Amino acid sequence: MNRTSLVLCVSLASTLLAAGCRKTSFGAGCEKSAELGAPWTDLALPIEEDKTRVCSSSPEELKLRSYSWTSASEAQPAFEKVMLAAGYTKDRCAAAACYYDKAGFTVSVHPIEFKVKSKNLVTVVMSRKPDPRQMR
Repeated sequence: MNRTSLVLCVSLASTLLAAGCRKTSFGAGCEKSAELGAPWTDLALPIEEDKTRVCSSSPEELKLRSYSWTSASEAQPAFEKVMLAAGYTKDRCAAAACYYDKAGFTVSVHPIEFKVKSKNLVTVVMSRKPDPRQMR
């Protein structure tokens, strides 16, 4: 093997290795993955490995960021299917969020378009709170 071929092989191997080891960036506020907690674990959330990250999770709020969708209009129907499959009833959609009711609680689903290094992705904020209208 001549010197030029050796340099090209080493360069190609380095490039392939670097590409394989590169981590997906989910942007500020979502540098590390959080543990998905209750009540969100009861939902069949569309979390794809290497495409979606749980940014934060508490009983009141869940934040996901995903490259699975490039717009809020792509993400909203996916989450509607999840909520309906889990037994929630769609209450309404207002502005950019939709609201779902079940067992005295309302969950809002708010997809927000986001960009990281010129790549489109969607942050989905889900909030859960007691619904006094359902408590009557």
